[in-house]
Amino acid sequence: MKLFKILPVVTLVAAGILYLSNIAWAHGVAYEMVETSPAVTFKSGFSSGDPIAYGQVLIYAPDNTEVEFQNGRTDRNGVFSFLPDRPGIWNVEVDGGMGHKLIFDVEVSGSDKNELSAHEKEAPLQGSIGIKALLGISLIFNLCLVASYLRARRRTTEMKNTDG
Repeated sequence: MKLFKILPVVTLVAAGILYLSNIAWAHGVAYEMVETSPAVTFKSGFSSGDPIAYGQVLIYAPDNTEVEFQNGRTDRNGVFSFLPDRPGIWNVEVDGGMGHKLIFDVEVSGSDKNELSAHEKEAPLQGSIGIKALLGISLIFNLCLVASYLRARRRTTEMKNTDG
């Protein structure tokens, strides 16, 4: 009987974990534009706040998405700079390794200052503290549920063994 009372709760928690699994378990990547001048400089990092150190970088010009305009690696702090030779939307790819790839566009204007879109300005490097806290609470709650389920199952087995 107790199993039928706890089963909906376990199902709900499992569904919540599956729903949040992309957010909670993923090791995301992000970037932050460091300076806007004729040279474009950005800082890339993982959602944990660690930099994408020595990540492979590919820069594609606005008129050629097949062959990279420039390639290289970020420094140990995840920073990379390039000097575009014409205005337009430049495509940047940063490969952090282990399947983590960051792709974003930078709009280069004809002036000395390069303009960033709202999306580029809002790319955070730090992961959400709220999500980390929720993950920790969820882990503790789920461990308690599993322990309760195993305890109840052991009692049921013991009762069947003593009756039979």
